[in-house]
Amino acid sequence: MSGVEDMIHQAELDLGLGEPNKIQKWYRERNGSDFNGNFPWCDASITYWAWHSGNEDAVTFGKDYALTTAHAHAFKTRGQWHVDIAGIKRGDIVFFDWGGTDVKSAIDHVGIVTGVDGSRVFTIEGNYDDVCDRHVRKSNWIAGYGRPSYQHSPGMRTGFVIFPGQSFFVMGRRSPIIAAMHDRLVAVGCNKYETQTNKDVWGTGDLRSYSAWQRKLGFQGSVDQPGSDADGIPGKETWDKLKVPRT
Repeated sequence: MSGVEDMIHQAELDLGLGEPNKIQKWYRERNGSDFNGNFPWCDASITYWAWHSGNEDAVTFGKDYALTTAHAHAFKTRGQWHVDIAGIKRGDIVFFDWGGTDVKSAIDHVGIVTGVDGSRVFTIEGNYDDVCDRHVRKSNWIAGYGRPSYQHSPGMRTGFVIFPGQSFFVMGRRSPIIAAMHDRLVAVGCNKYETQTNKDVWGTGDLRSYSAWQRKLGFQGSVDQPGSDADGIPGKETWDKLKVPRT
């Protein structure tokens, strides 16, 4: 799977999310008291989806954004900013100005593009009418869009996958991060998989194999003991020690 599909899948997991919510809480824990209360979370949503899908380098350049104008400026300074909707496509980060201008300083809102049909742009947006939902937009409200470099390139940060959070690991979740984790669990001698197919889908084999990794590190319990230290659900400590490589 590409980074585009991983990013959009993460956004789809939050459809229907109201407020206050986990995105606000996550952003506040990372960025401090300036984000107390029910702060606007449209760009915090983009940031959350990027970090939880392994796309933080491509979408937020390794940073956190709640201010849409600053995020648009980051795309502009890297030569990844496009005005209006010409060439817009799935996975682009689209910025809106309800006043109908193309001026970056007037940007009000942001979302991710899921599809395009002529002049209609389909999106998922957090914090529109206080909910994460799908929308159909036209060019009169679109100030421009950023084009993330989803594919790995020599200029991007290399190393290991940052822990995406426990909520990332749900049954049926498909991601290249899970495939890379699978290979690492096999490499460290914790292969409890019954098959090597569909390596990028989180399932019972991943639970058993990750539980074996937790026990190898000295944790007690098993997947049959929910809440135990070796329940098969990754935590930051064990994930960091596994050293899952970026793909």
